[in-house]
Amino acid sequence: MIINKTLFLIIFFITSFSFAQMELKYNLDSVIVSANRTPSNFTEIGRSINVISKNEINLLPVTNIQDLLELTSGLDIKQRGPEGVQADVSIRGGSFEQTLILIDGIKLTDPQTGHHNMNLPISFSQVERVEILKGQGSQTHGANAFSGVINIISKKDAQNNLNIDLGGGENNYFSLGVNGSIKLDNTNHYLAFSKTKSDGYRHNTEFENYNLSVNNSFNLSNAIVNTLFGYTDKNFGANSYYTTLFPDQSERTKTLLASVSADIEKNIFTLSPKLYWRRNEDEFLLRKHDPEFYKNNHETNVYGGEIQSSTNILGGTTSFGLEFTQNKITSNNLGNHKRETKGIFVEQKINLLNDLNISFGGYAYHYSQINWRFWPGFDIAYNLSNKIKIFGNYGQAFRVPSYTELYYKDPITVGNSRLKPEESINYEIGLSSRFGLLTLNTSFFRKEGVNLIDYIFDSADELWKADNFTEINTNGIELGLILNLSNVTNDIINTINIDYTYLDSDKANLNADSRYILEHLKQDLTIKIFNNLPLDIKQSWTLNYEDRITLGDHLTVDTKISKNFTLFNIYVKASNIFNKSYEEIPGVPLPGRWLVGGIKINVL
Repeated sequence: MIINKTLFLIIFFITSFSFAQMELKYNLDSVIVSANRTPSNFTEIGRSINVISKNEINLLPVTNIQDLLELTSGLDIKQRGPEGVQADVSIRGGSFEQTLILIDGIKLTDPQTGHHNMNLPISFSQVERVEILKGQGSQTHGANAFSGVINIISKKDAQNNLNIDLGGGENNYFSLGVNGSIKLDNTNHYLAFSKTKSDGYRHNTEFENYNLSVNNSFNLSNAIVNTLFGYTDKNFGANSYYTTLFPDQSERTKTLLASVSADIEKNIFTLSPKLYWRRNEDEFLLRKHDPEFYKNNHETNVYGGEIQSSTNILGGTTSFGLEFTQNKITSNNLGNHKRETKGIFVEQKINLLNDLNISFGGYAYHYSQINWRFWPGFDIAYNLSNKIKIFGNYGQAFRVPSYTELYYKDPITVGNSRLKPEESINYEIGLSSRFGLLTLNTSFFRKEGVNLIDYIFDSADELWKADNFTEINTNGIELGLILNLSNVTNDIINTINIDYTYLDSDKANLNADSRYILEHLKQDLTIKIFNNLPLDIKQSWTLNYEDRITLGDHLTVDTKISKNFTLFNIYVKASNIFNKSYEEIPGVPLPGRWLVGGIKINVL
């Protein structure tokens, strides 16, 4: 039934398209990505990488990073509300605690809970591209890169401009964005501010979000220095977000990020130091009109530093370095705690005969609950021709327990201060090829997880208790097809992008009820179509089919129509066109059809 419905929609969209021009290129051969410690050409990397380009970001029917990631197969974005109010992101069947989020390589892991990892202190207008590493990243990035890594790259090459973005739509939706950039000699400066608000799509789902971000780039004689300051404030009604017993929950989060980083050329070495500070404040009310009934206040501060050195003296590129972080929490529920982490990493990249690329290395890690451990891995990529690449990789990964898992307590749930890190062993083989109109990417992977953390029900005292209690083996396949059809269809259809992920997981050593394990997507199909209408109007369609183990399946369809003029751009976006009722978190229905329109004005 779902296949027939999908085919019908595709045929309908294709037969309704008309002529125009549009540029959307998917040639990744020249793209430099940061999956490894050494930025590398896409063809040299033996990993599964997705790169969402600036052109694609502009054309897709999305206005925030969370919705953008939802359209990447293999990523599971479980949202509790629209416009990025709160979202949990997981990759390849992992949990929301097992994905590492980066902005320009700066780690955003929240030590309180992974629910706050997507409190992103960067404006959507400042995003240049998004790089997604699927599969473990601990050999390169250390702790919590358990199932994958998402690196959000900000714009660096400034132009002298000023833009205003105004939007409005159903449910009293309103958005205002002001962003500008200026280039002064060898320096580039960006500033962006945005506000979004709505009365909500059902009782107690109103929200008001603010975002401010400033980033600067200084090109010196032998160095590039980058600074980033970001702040986001989200205040929202949280109807049944954490329990369906209290529909009048509310939450407010404030997140600040400040960082400075550099790339310095020093003789035969490139030095890349980073310093950063991330603070997150979280206020949760079980009854927003009765704050004293139950209130949680948490504040976390993460201070981090890293220095990396790269050189080519050993016949390839060698990268090595040190990392140090300290994080603290002050909480009326979790208590006051502090821990320090130390890391040493090394990576060797070897290029043989220009066709065979090998990368191997690992990450030694230490924190207060464990002694030094080493987490190795290697990647290999072989270009059979300039159109076919085969690759494989192996790596071990780990995740440090959050403060919530360690110390949380309420009448039915209790943490466990003796939790061990989660661990996994990961294998993957894959193929990338390009023939004429078709680009194909496919991979097969297996993840063997042990000491996985979840809450299990203890019938003796009727409590859910955190514990390392189970093993999960996950096997999966990913298939990606890109059809470039502009020459065939006289630019009626520019590109069709089809991505499919299938996961099969089994849970071992479990003789008890668990709360969260195995809630991931079993099947995930995403179809993106970029087409043209008369009068140089651009259009995109997205079809997203998800089959979740615990909640069944659903299909949603979105579209966006936009038109560029000399000094402005106008657009109309329709989400969930067929008004499908569905949930990604049990008990939290997501919005039905939602229409939004807007104008982007180029003031300078």
